[in-house]
Amino acid sequence: MQSPFFSIIVVSFNARDTIEKTVSSILSQDFEDYEIIVKDAASTDGTAEALPQSDKLRLYVNADGGIYHGMNEAVSYAMGKYLLFLNCGDYFASSDVLSKIYETAKDKDEAKTVLYGDYSRNGVHFKQPSAITSFYLYRTPLCHQTVFFGRGVFDTFEKYDTAYRILADYDITLKSFFGGFDYVYVPVTVSDYMGGGVSESEKMKALKKKEYAAIQEKSFSAKDRRRFKRKLFFSFRGLRQKLISDKSPRWVRTLYRKLVNRVNG
Repeated sequence: MQSPFFSIIVVSFNARDTIEKTVSSILSQDFEDYEIIVKDAASTDGTAEALPQSDKLRLYVNADGGIYHGMNEAVSYAMGKYLLFLNCGDYFASSDVLSKIYETAKDKDEAKTVLYGDYSRNGVHFKQPSAITSFYLYRTPLCHQTVFFGRGVFDTFEKYDTAYRILADYDITLKSFFGGFDYVYVPVTVSDYMGGGVSESEKMKALKKKEYAAIQEKSFSAKDRRRFKRKLFFSFRGLRQKLISDKSPRWVRTLYRKLVNRVNG
């Protein structure tokens, strides 16, 4: 059996109300060389029954140790050259996402390439930079739902580090970036990102901050961390974070994002 070009992975647990929209957006793609891997952690709400029927979809159901453990299991089942993870509730922004990514990916080596694009959230468009730097990744993780990891990432690093409950995706991004993988920007809005999960709750803020610090200490030199912290301080990061918080008026967030998108362009 010939391997598909893309593996789209959806990890679920009691997601009956959101998974159908996610999977339907994948099935609506005008590019057909893909597979869908749904790894369900033994849901009890009928999640599996809510899935659209398709011969492109393979469902695996068993209890696991959390989202990253489930993602690692899904990676072991996936056969594609490039892997993308969509959470339940997230969906492709248009029907031509995969065909546009393919036009760039077909000329790249999946053993050493990662592709990424833009995303939307709550009606606001987020443009990610066309060139990734270490400083950018220090201050802003890439949106995981826009990143197509070449198979080589998982051949090299094998899996997400489940020691991190919230930021294992940030960890593997830094590992692959500093490990010499070529990060290639594709000017397409990949996904509409729902957000608002456990990792963004008030309860998990302290753990998220702790994981950030641990990953950055491991990934960046002490000299770079000091330098980047100074840059963030003098660029009024605290004020900017208030401007884009959910407590800020939407028109302020939208205006700020338009300015940032122009800079990233």
